Amino acid sequence: MQLTRHTDFALRALLFMASMPDGITTIGEIAETFSIPKSHLMKVISTLVSSRYVNSTRGPHGGISLAKPANQITLKEVVVLMEKTLAPFDCVGQSCLILNSCQLNATFYSAQEKYLDYLADFTIADMLNNQVVSTIHPR
Repeated sequence: MQLTRHTDFALRALLFMASMPDGITTIGEIAETFSIPKSHLMKVISTLVSSRYVNSTRGPHGGISLAKPANQITLKEVVVLMEKTLAPFDCVGQSCLILNSCQLNATFYSAQEKYLDYLADFTIADMLNNQVVSTIHPR
């Protein structure tokens, strides 16, 4: 399973916010740090704000920050939120000779559930270590 760029950007943005000493940053700062197009990141942050993973404050002292502790945001939650579809195959409306007897979809769906269950055991906080933080925020 290959994740979309939106999921990748969401995970990196959450890691960045979790690594902030004062907890607040800007979309521009994250975009610049990771060389992510700001317009794409704005869409990602909008989704994270509307789903209450990120707080957004407008104004001269505004910015974005985590809405809950990093140890309460699982990787599974982020993947499920950001991926438009998690269906392994799109068999609806397909003209396929084995459609009615095929076991591929069920097998891949089961594997995907195990993958997501595995991700549920890890949080954004688990992904932070000294090396990640010092790479994001070099002295």
